[in-house]
Amino acid sequence: MPRLTDATVWILILAIAGAAAAGVCHLTSPVVSPGAPRDFFDSPYLLLAFLGLAVLSGTAAWFVPQGGLWWGLLAASPFYVLFLIGVVREGGGGQGLWPVGLLFLIFYTAIPVIAALAVSFAATRVRS
Repeated sequence: MPRLTDATVWILILAIAGAAAAGVCHLTSPVVSPGAPRDFFDSPYLLLAFLGLAVLSGTAAWFVPQGGLWWGLLAASPFYVLFLIGVVREGGGGQGLWPVGLLFLIFYTAIPVIAALAVSFAATRVRS
């Protein structure tokens, strides 16, 4: 029986939650113009998705503090895959705005990374 202190359990939970959050953000993004691809950056749920991933990353860091900031990076990784697919499909970013999107994504990734790192430090201090 898997336990919450197993890293494998949290890897699966965060990967599935990140993929679900990226999918929801992609599906709820508004259509800018007919024929244009959807961009998850326009989703009204983007901030909520990253806040939810921060909670899960922090929880993973509490049970398995050795993961540290990697829990936050793992949770956000599906967004990077979706971003990369979009850049490749548009042939280099369409209007050349992909660097701005990448910086925006890095900013949002900091939310679960900082949460996981802070909780990891706290869990290590409490247990020592």
